[in-house]
Amino acid sequence: MGLFSRNRHAAADPPPVPDTAPAATTAAATDQALDTLAAVVRAYGNHGFDIEAMAAAELARRCEAWTRHILTGTPAPLNDDAQEADAEQAAPLEQRRWADLQQFLRRHRRDEQAAVQSSAEGMRGLIGELTNGLRSAITDDSSKDELVARELAALGSAVEGNSLAQIRTQLAQTVDIVSRVIRERHARYEAQLQTMSERVHSLRNDLLSIREKASLDALTRVHNRGAFDEVLARQIDYSFLAGQTTVLLMLDLDHFKQINDSYGHPAGDEVLRATANAIVRAFPRRSDFIARYGGEEFALILVDVEPGDTAALGERLLHAVREMVVHHQDVEITLTCSIGIAVCTRQDTAESLLCRADRALYRAKQNGRDRVELGTAEPDCQLPS
Repeated sequence: MGLFSRNRHAAADPPPVPDTAPAATTAAATDQALDTLAAVVRAYGNHGFDIEAMAAAELARRCEAWTRHILTGTPAPLNDDAQEADAEQAAPLEQRRWADLQQFLRRHRRDEQAAVQSSAEGMRGLIGELTNGLRSAITDDSSKDELVARELAALGSAVEGNSLAQIRTQLAQTVDIVSRVIRERHARYEAQLQTMSERVHSLRNDLLSIREKASLDALTRVHNRGAFDEVLARQIDYSFLAGQTTVLLMLDLDHFKQINDSYGHPAGDEVLRATANAIVRAFPRRSDFIARYGGEEFALILVDVEPGDTAALGERLLHAVREMVVHHQDVEITLTCSIGIAVCTRQDTAESLLCRADRALYRAKQNGRDRVELGTAEPDCQLPS
């Protein structure tokens, strides 16, 4: 029987039924379905984000009210003024607002999708603006360089002509033009740097926003592989523009298959959830991006990291996993992990950075597990197809 089951039966006030196995099975299945639906709605509300249509806090409030309506029959939050109800106001199961709940979730999901698409389009526009600005600056510099080259050639001709007056006149003109070009170029670069700084700041905010909106792994509630691929590519672009250090950590649980073989897959799922929670506690910054890469493998993207701190960060992650104790039925499960780390360079792509971290992880497992290995620069590093 699920949470609030007694209240649901009291609210519905069903007639007495014979204590038969089929009836008990049907009631249990109904309770389980209601509990599952309520858990899904609550999780949806707890992991919302601010959009123009509705703030995250308001979404959480609405979803919590819908959860109570599902489980106990309190009034559905059909408007902003919906309040908690007394027990006497509870609606029986067949009168609860299932269609309105479906409409609410579908509408809000469309609003979220529109918000994410709008943010992504804005980011693509920003990259286009930066590219066009750089192209314009290069074109303008080329024309100025041609002007300076002509003046220098004219000065050379004046020197060869042996006319001191002509040399003086041309020298003054050349110095004036070169000085003016330098001042204009400096002023333009200052303005471009200021604009780029503002736009890069906006890009970082958009990147963080996209991280929050990315899909989550259903089991561990950290980000999934698709979200990781998208964020890694955008973070490398941002690092290139901002000159910011980005570090990628790849973590693989040691001998995870033995846990599934010895205790069953439910125990393995508990270990994966506990690992995700341990990583989140160890790296709590909003900018720390954590994802389940696949199976028993996790990935972390860290920014604003001092290159000399990467090994210490890996040790922190090792310690977090070593300290875990997962209780499954009457068994206590402990385990270790292996970690590979790669620091992004200006030459890296998402594929090459991931390749170097993955090879470092492989070395960690080959060298005895429960250890950290740092990736090295490897030309043309590519993941196996």
